[in-house]
Amino acid sequence: MESAADTCRDSSTEATPEPWTLPFSRDDWQRTPGPVKSTVLVLQKQVQALTRRVERLDSRVRRNSKNSDRPPSSDSPYRKKAAKRPAGRPGAKKGHPGHRQVMLEPVRTEVVKPERCICGNAEFADTEPFYTHQFIELPAIEMEVVHFVLHRGRCPGCGKLNKASLPAAFCTGYGPRFSAVIAQLCGAQADSRSIAQVFCRSVLGIPVSIGAIQKIIDRASAAIQPHYEEIGRIARQSAVNHLRDRVTFAATGPCERS
Repeated sequence: MESAADTCRDSSTEATPEPWTLPFSRDDWQRTPGPVKSTVLVLQKQVQALTRRVERLDSRVRRNSKNSDRPPSSDSPYRKKAAKRPAGRPGAKKGHPGHRQVMLEPVRTEVVKPERCICGNAEFADTEPFYTHQFIELPAIEMEVVHFVLHRGRCPGCGKLNKASLPAAFCTGYGPRFSAVIAQLCGAQADSRSIAQVFCRSVLGIPVSIGAIQKIIDRASAAIQPHYEEIGRIARQSAVNHLRDRVTFAATGPCERS
């Protein structure tokens, strides 16, 4: 009659995987006790099952609208799209005219002459210009800050207290050029009020509140509103509405938007 150990040993031997994938030889496996063999086989099956599950989940995570039937709206917004490599060699084609830096009107001109020849000579009686190097720099930004000190005094004739009035052109506290910069940042460049505030503080050295920036934008919007309406009026009465995809001509009267 066979013992329980012999039965376990025979069953574990019969369950040995083929081809041989265990990290030891068959002789070592045959000398391994039966209970250890059973435990190893159970653990090996668990590892294989978990490996298949990880592969299945990994393939599910990697699915997107390009490698499956999922819609583009289901793609993760945090995953960067691979940059498309331009076809052909980078750079302009042969024969394409180059674009050099425009030579601007200089504020000053510095003449640079050779200092010393390799032979040791340091005097050059006859020189001529052969190249002009352009250097561009922003001037030091120094904000123009004006303090209006308002006075008051009593009239010597009637004794009434009179106070000076602030000139109307300076009532807002910010000049037209400064206001135009803020309007350009928050309008045409679509920057936030916070970014404009940081720009004023870090670049211009002027602390400005978010509320003051909003008031500047409101005044700029009110100033250009008549021009905006005039452009719209002319556009609506024009014979050609716009030239994007097609041209729409007005047969009679103003043309309709297409």
